[in-house]
Amino acid sequence: MSRVLGIDIGGTFTRYGIVENKFVIHVKKVYTKDILDFPNFVKDVFDKYQNIDSISIGIPGVVYKNKIISVPNVKLLEIRNLDDEIYKLTKTKCIINRDVYLLFSNDINRLNLSNEKNVLGFYLGTGLGNAIKMNGNIIKGEHGYAAELGHIPIIGNTRKCSCGKIGCAETMISGKALTEIYDSEKLSCEFNQLFVKYSLHPKIIEFIDNFIMVIAIEINILDITTIIIGGGVTNMLNFPKKYIEEGLLKQLRTDNIRKQLKIYFVDDSPISSILGASLIINEGETNEYSNRL
Repeated sequence: MSRVLGIDIGGTFTRYGIVENKFVIHVKKVYTKDILDFPNFVKDVFDKYQNIDSISIGIPGVVYKNKIISVPNVKLLEIRNLDDEIYKLTKTKCIINRDVYLLFSNDINRLNLSNEKNVLGFYLGTGLGNAIKMNGNIIKGEHGYAAELGHIPIIGNTRKCSCGKIGCAETMISGKALTEIYDSEKLSCEFNQLFVKYSLHPKIIEFIDNFIMVIAIEINILDITTIIIGGGVTNMLNFPKKYIEEGLLKQLRTDNIRKQLKIYFVDDSPISSILGASLIINEGETNEYSNRL
């Protein structure tokens, strides 16, 4: 079996580990802000282990044909040819995807949804991640921008996003937005206790209602009723899962859709994205990689 080095570069943390025979070993976590040179970071991690057959990386941004296009929350990662830089240093195949695809691939696998042709994934972490599986394929779009739900404009929203645009959903629905509420409202609890102590706070209710709204918009546009919800925020204590389920049922158009709605809340396992990195490699989702090996 192949040994895959899986690396999930998030807006807050970067996790990495080796996947062999469907098991993850040597899992580590570091702060992304502490990585100042991403090609050499990957090289240093690569050098710690032996017999690595391939490298699979998830990044919190837009990727097109294995090339990084935009990473609003980690500007130092905007190295278009990161795959080439890593190959020069390691002489090993490197596949790059949006980080949400790693999580989505693993969640579909562990929830036994591989035979489902249509699935939506929503990941509320540092940002707002989204993935769409339609007719059996993960939709990436003509330029890699498909499912950038965090960067759709919200009417009346005048906040500037880290991507440079005004009014993006992510400025209202993300871990960053929740932190702003926590700080601006001077809420007196540990951050992880927000939904325990302040579940009825108007700003917290508005935050959750906005999350429900963007999920409902996508369901109503695509007519897909199998959805996965995950991410660090959704795994906070007392996160209002029931409230979200009830809110979505109110927003869907027909009784038929409401009856077929299946919601899977998934835990924020530190190895989920690393396993997903391996799945993407092993399931043959590497067609975008140039045949240079």
